[in-house]
Amino acid sequence: MANAVDRAVRAQGGAVVKPHQVKAMVLAARRAYKVQSDAGLVDDGVDFDSWRRATLHDVVGAAAPDSFRAVTQRDYAAVLGYFSELAGNSGKSGDSGKSGIADEQRRAQWSLGLVERETADAFGGREGARRYADALFARIHKTDRYAATAKQTWAVIFTLRNRAAKIRSKTALEARGEAGVHSPLPAASKRFPAFSRGF
Repeated sequence: MANAVDRAVRAQGGAVVKPHQVKAMVLAARRAYKVQSDAGLVDDGVDFDSWRRATLHDVVGAAAPDSFRAVTQRDYAAVLGYFSELAGNSGKSGDSGKSGIADEQRRAQWSLGLVERETADAFGGREGARRYADALFARIHKTDRYAATAKQTWAVIFTLRNRAAKIRSKTALEARGEAGVHSPLPAASKRFPAFSRGF
């Protein structure tokens, strides 16, 4: 279970940034470029786009994308923090780290809301799914949904889905039994011919 949660959290981190995050990086990069240029720290003839790509490479490494739109959620906080530092806002680096964590938590909370809606039928409605999720937070993680980490929220999401699948399966079996649907008798054979006589 822990490995599945880790994989899900890593997968979320691999998602690309949202439009508002792209805008934040562009604005931070433009401020940084101006500050660095005014200080004489940008080589003559290097335009903003070339400088931005090179700086992005400094932060992300060899796999750096050409566009801010391709930056992953995992790298977003580091990229924004680095451009903020280059713009002279040294205090914003830590804030951007917290912002990255907050973004992960928001994505997990948003996904939890979708899963509560998706599994509502198994729990007697969305409110039932929400109560079940809250009970999981309290019992397993000793916290509530608002204070939970992204990893804890993803663990609850997986448990909620699994429990809903089991409830649906049990309900379907019970419905078949009540409707008188049973497994067919085995086919007659030479060894057990009684089945062919209807006994």
